[in-house]
Amino acid sequence: MSLSARVLPVTPADQLMPELIPVDDAVLDQIVDAAITDASADEVTPPLSAANEWTPARIAWLRDYHRANREGLAGPTGEATWAVVVSGEAIGSVRLKLTDQPHLFETGIWLTRSSRGHGIGSAVMTAVLLEAAAGGASAVRAETAESNGGALSVLRRLGFRLLPAEEGRVHALLSLDATNQTNYRPLHSQ
Repeated sequence: MSLSARVLPVTPADQLMPELIPVDDAVLDQIVDAAITDASADEVTPPLSAANEWTPARIAWLRDYHRANREGLAGPTGEATWAVVVSGEAIGSVRLKLTDQPHLFETGIWLTRSSRGHGIGSAVMTAVLLEAAAGGASAVRAETAESNGGALSVLRRLGFRLLPAEEGRVHALLSLDATNQTNYRPLHSQ
């Protein structure tokens, strides 16, 4: 059974219990609410407007994006998204995407401001790396802003190699070879 068809519990260091939940319409409403109340628009969507603000176009994009990816990695977009849920409340989302390079997957995550700094990002990314490895990935890439210290910290902690990119951006690459896959074990027994 693929991750897109089940809830995956993960346990970060401070024992908050995030789950990765498939995104149906009810969960999507929670993601949108979390995004517009406790996250910057530019952290969640592409820059669809000149200002870093929530506009109807950005909200529509967010809804359309998650709906388009409901079929997961095997679907037409080759991308899966999940809500990050703690104590029944959506606090962000994470994605995993096939790329045009065989065995190279791409990931990304956003979390609400109030949920950052509790180990949730590392736990969720670890779960997604396990899913990528199970799906045949030999490497996973990510991208973030060079000013996003929290994301850079998570990526470093998980063993990603950080590479300078275009102005203000950082590309990250993690090889999932046999020597480092042992670092990515389930954080919560299922």
